[in-house]
Amino acid sequence: MTRRAWQARTTFVFVLALFVGGLLAITAYTLWRLRGDAVANGLGIAAMHARGFEDFLTQSLHVTELLAANTLAQVARRPQPHEIERTFVASLRHSPFLRSMSLLDDQGRIVASSNPANVGTTVATGNFLPPAGENLQILRIGAPWSGRDFVGGRPSTSAAPVAGDQLSFIPVSRRIGVAGQTVTLVFALNPDHFNNYILQRLGAVEGSVEVLRYDGTLLMDSSPGGQAGSLREYVLRDLRLAEVEFGQFEQGSDKDRHALTAFRASHLYPFVVVVHLDRQHALRPWRTEAGTVLAVVLSAALVIVLLAIGIYRRQRQVAEQRARAERLQQINAASVFTNAREGIMITAPDATIIDVNEALSRISGYPREELLGQNPRMFRSDRQEKAFFTSMWSELHGNGHWSGEIWNRARNGQLYAAMLTISAVRDDEGNTRQYVALFTDITVLKEHERKLERTAHYDALTGLPNRVLLADRLHQGMVQTQRRGQRLTVAFLDLDGFKAINDQHGHEAGDQLLIAVAGRMKQALREGDTLARLGGDEFVAVLLDLADVATCAPMLDRLIAAAAQPVQFGDLVLQVSTSLGVTFYPQSELIDADQLLRQADQAMYQAKLAGKNRYCVFDAEQDRSVRGLHETLEEIRRALLTQQFVLYYQPKVNMRTGVVIGVEALLRWQHPEKGW
Repeated sequence: MTRRAWQARTTFVFVLALFVGGLLAITAYTLWRLRGDAVANGLGIAAMHARGFEDFLTQSLHVTELLAANTLAQVARRPQPHEIERTFVASLRHSPFLRSMSLLDDQGRIVASSNPANVGTTVATGNFLPPAGENLQILRIGAPWSGRDFVGGRPSTSAAPVAGDQLSFIPVSRRIGVAGQTVTLVFALNPDHFNNYILQRLGAVEGSVEVLRYDGTLLMDSSPGGQAGSLREYVLRDLRLAEVEFGQFEQGSDKDRHALTAFRASHLYPFVVVVHLDRQHALRPWRTEAGTVLAVVLSAALVIVLLAIGIYRRQRQVAEQRARAERLQQINAASVFTNAREGIMITAPDATIIDVNEALSRISGYPREELLGQNPRMFRSDRQEKAFFTSMWSELHGNGHWSGEIWNRARNGQLYAAMLTISAVRDDEGNTRQYVALFTDITVLKEHERKLERTAHYDALTGLPNRVLLADRLHQGMVQTQRRGQRLTVAFLDLDGFKAINDQHGHEAGDQLLIAVAGRMKQALREGDTLARLGGDEFVAVLLDLADVATCAPMLDRLIAAAAQPVQFGDLVLQVSTSLGVTFYPQSELIDADQLLRQADQAMYQAKLAGKNRYCVFDAEQDRSVRGLHETLEEIRRALLTQQFVLYYQPKVNMRTGVVIGVEALLRWQHPEKGW
């Protein structure tokens, strides 16, 4: 076995052990999370029971208060003791959670009761909660008593609680004002009723419920052996009732059995319901699920180990075949790298140049020895801003490749355009090992594109903007004029006498004349103005940012003077003049760029008719009048075709003799809209 094969086998065993260990760790973590979910679910169930039991107790005590108020209202009408007792008995018929109802005098003795045996028994209410106040009329809860009712019963204390196998009841009192006096009713609550209600919803094997006063005194306990009246100090220590009204936590119970505990304090009365769910019972579904998961995971781990061993043996065979193929591929790659016509650069992850081919040295002018160990920044031409390279590297790091055009500087200082493609070479772990850049020189192509673009937007003879570029600049000028609140002037120029020179001296003379006149007229304009050639001897000038119409007059005069300067062509002196038609923007009516050019063209013909070598401003009112005349003539033509004219004859009569001496012919126009 070779050293490399031994290292591969060691790595395989280590990775396989790491995988199995990781699988077991993940399984343990998953089971731990599932256990946490089961505990959280148990705490949620405990909180739900605490809320339900607290609502039931609160409603029962509230019913007791309402019963006390209604009963005393009847007692006021029946003051005799035997009548009061009958009223108490009738009131308790529909209250199974109450064992007795009694009336106390000022010394705390029972003077009337639904259980006559209670009469004469003294009930001390000093330790009832909440503490008594002078005007406090609220239901108060006392410590549990042993026995079934007040007669024969005794109040419990923390030192002498009620035994778990003894009967007990919970005394509650209510002071109520009746007929200007305050009387006290005391009730004996039946804890068995509430315990039965609790056990119907929460079995003894599932958990238990405790009801305690705010001072920690146990009022009732659904579990066997609970001693009513005992003091549960953990209430003051763990529940923090002064801060919160409800909560849940995991704790150990008094029997050293861990429990999931939730509590909820009544918002009306001084008691709190504490629910303890047995943790073992709550986690029973989790233990079943954990056993199933472990069985599945261990079986899967065994299958994976066996498959991995088989795959490892197969991979060893494939690796040997791949090694032979890679050696052959490296031989072919070296041949491509050397003989490629495109420039190829290989860099380290930090962009240090590792190798370049001969084609890249030819494109950049740098020999291979000068490029090795350098950074590609040495090719920077400053044609691209920093944001360009930031975006390039961001895409390269994110996608692993980048492609685009870039301008570089050769060794001799000349700029050249290149189509650059960069690809990241990554290992099996996804780490970048190298960058491979492919350069294609596209300088000739870019120059050809530049010439095509200039041909599309500029006149080939004069170098002035052509009709396409004029339309774009005129549109931009109109938008700029509206934004700045200025005026724009469009001047349509036509050279006077150019055709005669072209016919007499030839096209070469005419071309030289156009070039010279175009250059002089362009120099007569400002930097932001535009002079364009439409074709032949027609030009258009666009003058921007004019305060008013009169401002453009000097510039128009300069254009006329520039066009009239003589041009030397060989032994000949050529000279022309120019006629200008001028219009302005904006106008009172909405108008577009084509209409502006037509208006300037019309004004130019008016300048020629007026004697040439001058400019004429387009008259919008006259144009509207002419257009109105043309529209009227067009309507008359349509009226003749549609027979809208009707001929009427009106007689001419001599009023003295009554003789018809002639007729008048009247042509009436029955216009469909104007109604003539």
